[in-house]
Amino acid sequence: MNQQLTHHQIQWKEQRFPLIVACDNWKDPLNVGAAFRLADAFGVAELWLGGTTPAPPNKRIHKTARSADKWIPFRVIPDLGAFLSSLERDTYLIAGVEITTESRLLQHAFTQNGDMSKTVVLVAGAENEGLSVSVINTLHTCVHIPMYGHNSSLNVATALAVTLYEVTNRLHSL
Repeated sequence: MNQQLTHHQIQWKEQRFPLIVACDNWKDPLNVGAAFRLADAFGVAELWLGGTTPAPPNKRIHKTARSADKWIPFRVIPDLGAFLSSLERDTYLIAGVEITTESRLLQHAFTQNGDMSKTVVLVAGAENEGLSVSVINTLHTCVHIPMYGHNSSLNVATALAVTLYEVTNRLHSL
């Protein structure tokens, strides 16, 4: 008979990818906590909390993160756009998660030679406003998740989960 395993019965191999998640002016600490938990689950190397994004210590972040905020490295970056524009183009691939005039479907993104040879920085924007103009101007590429219903967007943490699943599958297969 098939039985659910407990937390202590599961044996995962911990792995970190050359992958960073940047949160651009997020508002809700619960979404930030979810980002920490997703970063842990998908082997993200670091979380960048940009602009007005809430940061630890924060009880709501900690509870939603299920303590991942204690072991996932993070940094607070007051001016995320300026910081991203200072990154070396040869080292980082800055990818926005946003629907724009030039965004590509997520499943068709990261297919160019060399895309995955750099550290990928996935930048997700604020819950209602999306990515700030200063961040959009730094992007090397932009991806969006296909939507088949009436809404044109997902909750930012949900969109991050879908995107991380796709990107880490690509990184894992390299």
